[in-house]
Amino acid sequence: MKKVVKRAQTGFTLIELIIAIVLLGILAVTAVPKFLNLQKDAQQGALEGLRAALTSSANVVYAKALIEGATDSADTTLSSGIRVRYGYPYATQTNLKLVADFTEDDFKLTGSAPEVIATLESATSGLSNAEINASDVCKLTYRHPNQGEQPTITISDCDS
Repeated sequence: MKKVVKRAQTGFTLIELIIAIVLLGILAVTAVPKFLNLQKDAQQGALEGLRAALTSSANVVYAKALIEGATDSADTTLSSGIRVRYGYPYATQTNLKLVADFTEDDFKLTGSAPEVIATLESATSGLSNAEINASDVCKLTYRHPNQGEQPTITISDCDS
C-alpha cells in the first residue's frame, strides 16, 4: 500500500508579510534618530578630550608661571615661549597650539584674544570663520582669565 503524502502549503500569507514589514518600519523609525545623534556625540567626545587637555595644560603652565613669578602680569611670555595672562595661557591660536601640542589636522581654531573657538576640522572644513560662529556646529571656547580667575573653557551646540 502506498501512502499518499499530502503536501502541506508552506510560506507566509500576504497579511503576515505586511505585519512583518510594518513592525520593521516601526523599529527603523524609532532607531534612526538615535543613530543620527552619534555624530554629535562623537564630536562632543573629541572636544571633551581637548577641554581636558587644555585644562591640565593650563594648570601646568600656571605652575611654571608661578615658579617664574609671572602670575601677576596681564601679558608675559614665559621662558618656554608660552604667552600667559595672570599665569594662564593667553587666548591666541598659536599659543593654544603650543600649550596643548596639537595641529589643525584635527581641530580648527578661529578667533583671538580674549577667546579662541576650536571645532573639529572634519565638521567645519570649507566653512569660513563667520559661518562657524553663526552655525550650530559643536565648538569649544577658550577664554583667557582676568586677574584672580582661571580660564573659562566651554563646549556648546553639541546637543542638537
